[in-house]
Amino acid sequence: MADVLLKVENLTKQYAGEHKTSPIRAVADVSFEVMRGEVFSIVGESGCGKTTLGRCIARGLEASSGRVLYTPEDGAAADFLTADRASFRRLRKDIQLIFQDPYSSLNPRMTVFDIIGEPLRANFKLTRRELEERVRTIAEKTGLNPQYLRRYPHAFSGGQRQRIGIARALVTEPKLVICDEAVSALDVSIQAQIINLLKDLQEQLQMTYIFISHDLSVVEHLSDRVAVMYLGRIVELAPKGELFARPLHPYTESLLSSVPVPDPSGKRERILLEGEVPNPASPPAGCPFHPRCRFRTERCSVEAPELRETVAGRLAACHYAEELELEGVQHGVSGHTAIG
Repeated sequence: MADVLLKVENLTKQYAGEHKTSPIRAVADVSFEVMRGEVFSIVGESGCGKTTLGRCIARGLEASSGRVLYTPEDGAAADFLTADRASFRRLRKDIQLIFQDPYSSLNPRMTVFDIIGEPLRANFKLTRRELEERVRTIAEKTGLNPQYLRRYPHAFSGGQRQRIGIARALVTEPKLVICDEAVSALDVSIQAQIINLLKDLQEQLQMTYIFISHDLSVVEHLSDRVAVMYLGRIVELAPKGELFARPLHPYTESLLSSVPVPDPSGKRERILLEGEVPNPASPPAGCPFHPRCRFRTERCSVEAPELRETVAGRLAACHYAEELELEGVQHGVSGHTAIG
């Protein structure tokens, strides 16, 4: 995990506003690095831009500007967003997506074998025997019975369908997998199985994950580092343990205040934010979070803070990150806490 696999630079995605209003910046000038072999999580309320960011990285959506530099093990860094057709085709198999909904993400008219095998047909020239062997192997690794590969998705439960989606994403042996709310549509008991499966597969196949979620307990369980997004921007980025123990941004503190603590005697007061998330078509001046922040000053309303290193290995977009004493949570989150 010593070298950079993916470097996102100034990534922006904006949409035209209705009736000639200001453009909506769903992702606003986001930059970060993902190290080879880590689980890099992106967390935030619904509508913060985390899913849009993930899909722009994978080129499921076209970014408005910015770069996504991917470095394969045997080559130089290439901008995934501007790669020509031949280069994109070569790199595409290395970056895959696991989607949120295990029902709508699978073609009901295709057998499970064809669903899993489709990326192989698109990216490799394989014999029928080679194709069948690859599909059967990844089916077994993801906990699917190879005898059921000729069935259709409707014959499977939600948890089994998500295993099919995971198998489809991993069959090309990718180096980076973007998990977009990959367990949020599942029952809690099934979530635990899928989370453990993802961890086991990462070790077996030596993959890197970008894990997008609004469930802090899942993020705490899986992550190496965590980026917190608000209104299309990263407002804090830190190693998981440090972020959960002592947040540096007031928004992160408010999210963590909703996490249940294992010890009932250690109850903390929930921090309820003022107002609503601002309209991204007309974000507030200064710090985007300042209208809802209990620590805001006049400076916050006129000067936007940069995402900067406040202590070694930690970034925060807050003017007062070094001064505030914010409360985190005890390491080892219990239960599941959705934040958006």
